[in-house]
Amino acid sequence: MAYSTPDDQRGGSRRYTGRAGESRISNTGTITSSGTRRVQARGGSSSQYRNSKNRRSRGKSGYQLNSRGRRRGGLINQAMGDPRLLIMLIVGVALLIALIIGGTMLIRGCVNERAAKKAAESQDTDTRVSLTISADMAKEFSTVLDRNDLFAKIALNADAVGDTRLLELALREPDAIAYVAGYAEKNAPKGASAYGDSASKGYYPKLFTWDTRWGYVTYGDGPMGLTGSGPTALSMAYIGLTGKTDQTPDALAKKATENEGIDKVYDTTPEFMVNTAEELGLEVEELSASSENMSENLQSGTAILVQLRERSLTDEAHWALAVGRNLDGSINLYDPTSSAVSEHPWDPNTIASGADVFYALKLAPVEESEGE
Repeated sequence: MAYSTPDDQRGGSRRYTGRAGESRISNTGTITSSGTRRVQARGGSSSQYRNSKNRRSRGKSGYQLNSRGRRRGGLINQAMGDPRLLIMLIVGVALLIALIIGGTMLIRGCVNERAAKKAAESQDTDTRVSLTISADMAKEFSTVLDRNDLFAKIALNADAVGDTRLLELALREPDAIAYVAGYAEKNAPKGASAYGDSASKGYYPKLFTWDTRWGYVTYGDGPMGLTGSGPTALSMAYIGLTGKTDQTPDALAKKATENEGIDKVYDTTPEFMVNTAEELGLEVEELSASSENMSENLQSGTAILVQLRERSLTDEAHWALAVGRNLDGSINLYDPTSSAVSEHPWDPNTIASGADVFYALKLAPVEESEGE
């Protein structure tokens, strides 16, 4: 039996037999007796599937996407289907990564090279210290490392050093380590060397007994590094008051030795200190050890030799030099046996309480000749 359908209304026609197993034919395709439908595309060609958004055609190598399919899959999908393209893609990515890494390393290398060059220009290169830190900090590290090396040398050659007081000095005074290490040498120095520093009136140099320019000179029962506080203190006073450098610590130690000016307690007798100062053109005034005398007499152009008792500012009795009074009333004390004492000002009461006597020194007035 035949009847009309919506397809008939659109201009097509279908015929149905109404019986199962018979062919049913329409203008759009054919359904076989097995139930399989084959759709015939417009224009006469046919395919298994038809989709306006994703068409595929079958060629020799199988299905291929049309232009819209390639845009959706992208280069990676194409590479996955083409081994040669995949290899080229991998090589390209590897080259790109290598270029990025190489460029980064080149930039870092240039920066490090500039930093190293700048550091080398501003300081002596020390392979033990990084070139990336400042010159001042590198110098401090080098000094500490040098001291450690010298400490090891002293410890290894303690027998050559001999005097245990020198070993104690190295442990107590960081600045004396190089001096003590000199005794660990096979040919340890024994004499003095030139002073070499400039001088001017009113400027008092901060000198120490263990200075290698005179510290090896024998004085009393040992080297000046241990026994030369008197000559060193008097030398500081002379240089600061006169601006001359002819009376160095070793020169004054020689005078004391020749004139029996050595003392077993203070290393140098007060008589030698006073007499020699006057011979050198200085005026000397003995004062009792009090904070008032120190503050009143320590004016511009005056220095005070201080005779310190044992177990006061340091363990040993020795000589020191007061060289100036500050606005807050504190006193600058240059102790030739201790860098710790010399590095900061002191209350005059503290100094006076540990002293036996003061000697105020200043330039003696120049005597006028009779013809003037």
